[in-house]
Amino acid sequence: MKKLLYLFLFIFLINSNAYSGSGDATEYKITIYKIELCESGSTVANCLNPVTLYEGNSGTIDIANTAAGAQAAALGNPGQAILGKTYNVTQVTMNRAMTVKGYVASGNDSCSTVASNGSTKAKNGKGDHATGGTPDTPVAGTYFAGEAGASDLDVGDAWNAVTETGTVDTDDDDNSANYQRLQWRNVLTSPVTITLGKTPTITLAFDADGTIGFAGNLGTAAHCTNDANATTGLFVMNPKVTITIAN
Repeated sequence: MKKLLYLFLFIFLINSNAYSGSGDATEYKITIYKIELCESGSTVANCLNPVTLYEGNSGTIDIANTAAGAQAAALGNPGQAILGKTYNVTQVTMNRAMTVKGYVASGNDSCSTVASNGSTKAKNGKGDHATGGTPDTPVAGTYFAGEAGASDLDVGDAWNAVTETGTVDTDDDDNSANYQRLQWRNVLTSPVTITLGKTPTITLAFDADGTIGFAGNLGTAAHCTNDANATTGLFVMNPKVTITIAN
């Protein structure tokens, strides 16, 4: 019997846009642990009958330093998706700690990322404040995804916090030190049905615009420069991704 393999090629793309406010996204590093497809009927809040296409440690993927249209990573497990099944949502588990470089600006005030910022699973990180309309040069630093102390991590139902052992916080709102990872769902541009003899290609287009979040009043310098805390400072917001599957 001839055995057919179905290769799922995940191509990570990014637009050359800025982070929140203004300022180029010159660095944006993520680590992926799991990629799943969710059956038809799934929503951003619920993944039905997931099939795992990838599980492991992707290593660092710097999507901001990848030219638009170029392949940054190829991840996938052939043969896991079920023939005849239709899928409409993807679910990706990744590290909440992400290395980013950029700034948030409003009017003449700005807060730039710094290397030593104190960000943790339960605290926003500090930054470098500037006035006069010209942000200080941002430095790459590790910040955590989700606004500390905010209800639902301020990211909505598309995210769930996950422990390193895989326990999922189904209430979406736990920003405690127990949750190192996040589980993130995204609706495909159109559903795909797995068909015999065809090779599905999954393309993920990342847009870094508005990815760095700020808690507090940007006009108050201390809200940027205070030691890491749960009420002010910089954090990573959910990425904007367009996902397309073509047979």
